[in-house]
Amino acid sequence: MRVMLDSNVYDLLLENSALFEQVDRAVRAGQLDLLTTHVQLDELSLIKDQAKREAVLELAITFVKVPTAGAVWDVSKWDDASWGDDTGRLDAMIGGNPKHAEDALIAATADAEAEVLVTNETRLPGRVKRFGFTVKVWSPNQFSEWLRSLT
Repeated sequence: MRVMLDSNVYDLLLENSALFEQVDRAVRAGQLDLLTTHVQLDELSLIKDQAKREAVLELAITFVKVPTAGAVWDVSKWDDASWGDDTGRLDAMIGGNPKHAEDALIAATADAEAEVLVTNETRLPGRVKRFGFTVKVWSPNQFSEWLRSLT
């Protein structure tokens, strides 16, 4: 299964050793591909606590880096983004508020590349659905439950 983690889930992998082990086991068994974009990595690089930032960025799990599905000025790294969004969903999710750009890029990319987006945010699942994305959105608990079902 191809899964994209929202930036806030990386913290959980660091803090929850059981979840980390479940993810690591599934990745090593070829049952899980964890997708990431420069957006998550950029957000994680802004963690103020240096030790935590380094620990999160050095998690010993293999991630598959994919380009974002769409691009946003002042957010996207042009070599790590695909151009264009014919559906308009990305712009609709941003809604003129640049604070929504990262979530919109993560949602659009998960919709294009993954089967599931895992987030710890409570409002993001509704926004993903409201703006026409069809990717499944799971909480970390749902993700953990799925991982437990693999054994």
